[in-house]
Amino acid sequence: MKGDSNFAPSSQPPAHSFLRALNEPEDRQNWLCNTPLLETGHPKIRLLAAKLTQLKRTPREQAVACYEYIRRLPFGCIADSTGTSALAVLRAGMGDCHTKSTLLIALLRSLGIQSRLRFVTLKPDFLHGIIDTGGQPIEHGYTEVLLDGEWLATDSYVVDVRLAMAAKTRLKIEQRTLGFGMHRDGAITWDGRGNSFAQFTLADTASMPLHDWGAFDDPYQFYSKVPYVRERLSLGSRFKWLVGAGLVNRRVRELRGKVPPRKV
Repeated sequence: MKGDSNFAPSSQPPAHSFLRALNEPEDRQNWLCNTPLLETGHPKIRLLAAKLTQLKRTPREQAVACYEYIRRLPFGCIADSTGTSALAVLRAGMGDCHTKSTLLIALLRSLGIQSRLRFVTLKPDFLHGIIDTGGQPIEHGYTEVLLDGEWLATDSYVVDVRLAMAAKTRLKIEQRTLGFGMHRDGAITWDGRGNSFAQFTLADTASMPLHDWGAFDDPYQFYSKVPYVRERLSLGSRFKWLVGAGLVNRRVRELRGKVPPRKV
């Protein structure tokens, strides 16, 4: 695991070259281990992974099949996303960047596909219309998958397709670049052959992450080991997020309901 424990958002310029970290040498080569949140050995995780990939021959095809399943899950906030297990995400039938990533990595590792969760800090603009963060930067997690010796990154599974189309419509109407959980030009597909981001784009430097925290096995390890964000696990902060999560889910349901279903 890597990370900068002394980071302060206001002191760092946008990390325009943060993607270089994807293929830098790692102290830890094997990203297949289990954790209490991943539960990769649980029969439900293994059976779901097998079901999703039974007709897929290559690791790339298997990874994309798991990605597409996670993308189909509706976006929604679970009150304690830092400690929500993969099985809990299955039961909830929805998730955000933390929880959807947890389930995706659990599925991939159960198939023997190396994967990890990278955390970055984003400007709060992409949450316009969903929740007011008071201008505070947001920690965002996405999945990196090792395919043919190359780490590929994606977060385009976080926002489900119906919500993504509604968000893009609202952004166009409001003439905004970021908001409603999306970038106006954010990706909503991934083919397992490159990087795919929905919350920011490489072409728009203003939307890029402010800081790269490094790679972790699951959200709890990030929040418990990085001092700057450890306070997110406090009782007070959890209560605030419990209230905020309900507001986010209500606004997301309203937004999603304003467009007809669309297949991608």
